[in-house]
Amino acid sequence: MLRNSFFLLGLLFLAACGTSPTTEQDTLGELHFKFQGNQAAQPHFERGLLLLHNFEYDDARAAFLEAQQADPDMVMAYWGEAMSYNHPLWRQQDYEAGRAALAKLGDTPEARQSKAANELEGQFLQAVELLYGEGAKNDRDQAYSEYLEQLFEAHPEHEEVAAFYALSIPGAVPDGRDMQAYERGAAVASAVLTSNPNHPGALHYLIHSYDDPVHAHLALEAAASYSNVAKDAVHALHMPSHIFLALGKWEDVIRSNIASWEASVARKQAQALDNDALSYHALHWLQYGYMQTGNREAARQIMDDMLVYADTLPSKTARGYLVSMRGAYLVETGDRLHPALEKAIDLSELGITGKAKKWFTDGMVAYLSENRDSLDRLISKLEEARTSSALLVNDSGLPMCSSGSASSYKLTQMDIDYAWVMEQELRAMRAMLDQDDAAVEAYLQAATEKESELRFGFGPPVILKPSHELYGEWLLQKGRTTAAKVQLEAVLERAPNRRIAVELLEGLSESI
Repeated sequence: MLRNSFFLLGLLFLAACGTSPTTEQDTLGELHFKFQGNQAAQPHFERGLLLLHNFEYDDARAAFLEAQQADPDMVMAYWGEAMSYNHPLWRQQDYEAGRAALAKLGDTPEARQSKAANELEGQFLQAVELLYGEGAKNDRDQAYSEYLEQLFEAHPEHEEVAAFYALSIPGAVPDGRDMQAYERGAAVASAVLTSNPNHPGALHYLIHSYDDPVHAHLALEAAASYSNVAKDAVHALHMPSHIFLALGKWEDVIRSNIASWEASVARKQAQALDNDALSYHALHWLQYGYMQTGNREAARQIMDDMLVYADTLPSKTARGYLVSMRGAYLVETGDRLHPALEKAIDLSELGITGKAKKWFTDGMVAYLSENRDSLDRLISKLEEARTSSALLVNDSGLPMCSSGSASSYKLTQMDIDYAWVMEQELRAMRAMLDQDDAAVEAYLQAATEKESELRFGFGPPVILKPSHELYGEWLLQKGRTTAAKVQLEAVLERAPNRRIAVELLEGLSESI
């Protein structure tokens, strides 16, 4: 158990003092295909490619830059740098930086193509040109995936073509989770694993394709393998928990995210990075895992630590995770007296989902305190922000497993829907204070209907209090046990083994 994350950070600092930043000898996976470049550049390029598959984008970029320095004529090193600025499953792209990386190779696509060592390199270049070409990002993502599909049909045996095609399929899904597309991506990734079971990209993308409660069992083998195949990649150590969380395997969620968190601390110390190098993402999942096992002490310690991290460096990333984690902590523990719930948080750059989480959490505190005026103000604030944000919607889907860093990510209808559900929940709480049962039920029915329409979202709930759970709890208070059972079972369809719903259902069974 992480009783004190700062104590752990200190121990890891002492260990890191005798180590250097990650090297070519790190365990990051296995590649079977080489690209043109001199002998000095090859290990840097290969390491960059492995890190790219593991979504270690900053370290991948550094490796590609080293490859360029070792061999300024290595075309694929510039391709790799450009690719490091595109994060398809996080719906992020640094468009200008990617174009600048390509411009180092040549001023025009034609000039760049002329430097390709062979036809396949030219085709990889053509693919990345589509990512950074003209038009809306959705259209560019789709064009990129369609081009890679053609490339895959021409080179089905090439593991890198197949891996990047597998990644591009969910990356081009315009909104939510299209299971037909995800299954297609999973099939391509699985084919790579038949020839190379240690390919980090194939393992990684297979997990992303199957990390929902219905399909997660299909990726259990990949989850067990990935953290060993790429045990020196922070993100790879976290990724198995996508499968474990979807199946409600909480002890495995905890183990995966302890390993990922500790690796991020070691990397931060080894490379003398700031706090944004810490995997707040793993820390968020770890806190949620602890709360699902009933370990409130560990969850509170993490909440304490996150407050300090956000105070030390109040970046967008830190503030975003603080908002999510304080909300989850309140919902799961009921502890409304934690200092995180009183802290003023700068919401700039967080978007409507982050703001909705903050105001929902504050609204829940107001409800528990029976502060009607505060709750009314928060509902109005959320409604106003949601309404204005709806005018800016860009259907580019839900970002997966994002680090939370600044990006070109655009607002989506799913963001608006999440905010709308949380707003209805607050309205239901306000009606509960007035004992207006008809209004409570109307708001909760609307919230559950909307949440049921939303495609599965992995990880700790974005809608901090699942609306079916809130509805089920209220129905139990009203003595409507049969209806409550229906709502609580609906919670477990989307979140297997979720502690609150499980315990309430167990209590119902004992009372019957």
